[in-house]
Amino acid sequence: MRFNELLEMSGICVVDRGGDDNPAVNGVVYDSRCVKPGSVYVAIPGIKVHGDKFIEAAVKAGAAAVISENPQTKISVSWAAVKDVRTAPGLLGKSLWGIDLSAMRLIGVTGTNGKTTTVCLFKNLLNRIVGEDHSWMFGTVENCFGKNKVSATHTTPESIDIFRYINESEIKPKALAMEVSSHSLALRRIAGMEFDLAVWSNLTQDHLDFHKTMDEYYAAKKLLFVDYLKDGGYAIINIDDGYGRRLCREIKANNNVLTYGTSGDADVRIIGQKCDWNGSAVTIGYNGREYGFSSALRGAFNIYNMTAMIAGAFALGVDPQEIAGTLANTCVVSGRMDRVDIDAPFTVVVDYAHTPDALVNVLKTSAEITPGRLICVFGCGGDRDRTKRPLMAKAVSENCDQAIVTSDNPRSEKPDAIINEVVQGMPLDFPYTVVADRREAISSALHCARPGDCVVIAGKGHETYQEICGTRHHFDDREEVVNLYRKMVGNNAE
Repeated sequence: MRFNELLEMSGICVVDRGGDDNPAVNGVVYDSRCVKPGSVYVAIPGIKVHGDKFIEAAVKAGAAAVISENPQTKISVSWAAVKDVRTAPGLLGKSLWGIDLSAMRLIGVTGTNGKTTTVCLFKNLLNRIVGEDHSWMFGTVENCFGKNKVSATHTTPESIDIFRYINESEIKPKALAMEVSSHSLALRRIAGMEFDLAVWSNLTQDHLDFHKTMDEYYAAKKLLFVDYLKDGGYAIINIDDGYGRRLCREIKANNNVLTYGTSGDADVRIIGQKCDWNGSAVTIGYNGREYGFSSALRGAFNIYNMTAMIAGAFALGVDPQEIAGTLANTCVVSGRMDRVDIDAPFTVVVDYAHTPDALVNVLKTSAEITPGRLICVFGCGGDRDRTKRPLMAKAVSENCDQAIVTSDNPRSEKPDAIINEVVQGMPLDFPYTVVADRREAISSALHCARPGDCVVIAGKGHETYQEICGTRHHFDDREEVVNLYRKMVGNNAE
């Protein structure tokens, strides 16, 4: 394809052009290290460095043309200055490879908490509808290309990467479910995507280091429902969530909306639920009928994740028996209310909860099904929203019996400095200790647990590393529990 034709087909707004030729192009990249002869290099502004700094390297590597938000009058290849360069990679890639999303079912899930589990539920539903070979998923834990699973590096990939995967795949997807983060929406990384279902789980405090205010955070999430729904697509919205109810009011006039929750005016209403360590069951009211569903997923918050999938399935016209079969065959998602398999008289749960609201949900759920005390091991990540740190402590102190404050992923910050900000939210009369070394903190919790107690290790969930001073060291909370308990039992036997 020729450069001029690609620009026209993609629909991006060109404000200036340069170069004397109209080169043939065979690829689109936004990373200069990936440039090959014939590529179009798109210089997007990064968080730390602008892509313009790598234009010269891209040209030397064989880039046939360059796109930037700035005119590039000094380079030797064709260039275009565009109004919104962040949307360019996705739109160009979609046009170059002829990606037709109208033939696919696309489901996007956004919200502070619950995205990973909800997307996994939709993936399992799509497996039943189109077959596992043709069902894809992108999420925080892993990406699935049919039966092929790979670890994820980002919650939400760039849309151009998704289009590239589709173009290069021998077995094309017929359906795709993905987590859509607020960062990807604010930075327009999903340009060109079109969803049959856009799902809203909830909105609670997180990422204010990036969005600055809750209104900005909400506005970013809202974009999924305003800019990326197909004609005739459905917005699936939790109206028990205050921001979800606001979203419903603001978009209902122009969109198909199906609401869910316990609220009396919810379209898909939760009218009964039961949770224990074996799983959850929910009774749903929809269109004047009642339906019962059960799953191995644990916790009241998973009732909402299940109901989000149920509502989406109803919107797609899926038979209730298929929905029931999907839920009945769904396993616990890695690092989400993940009970560690050790032969102990107490329970140990690993969970990804790293926001105040997520901690409250996990701890309340665990307390309801725990006969003894509830002990929480938690910390806060470095280089992230600092305002939530004392709120994390408050959430823990109000919902468990004892806590150990430790290190999470300190990244470039000093663990002790993070912990000092966390404990500012601890009441003076609440029983907590500080153990900065995460392994020692987990060991301490296991040693103080008594029969009937539950230890919740929060913050890292599925992660198998701890990031300290820019280096990732292997660390898996689940592995640590197994190894530490085995050592503890061995020492007791001696």
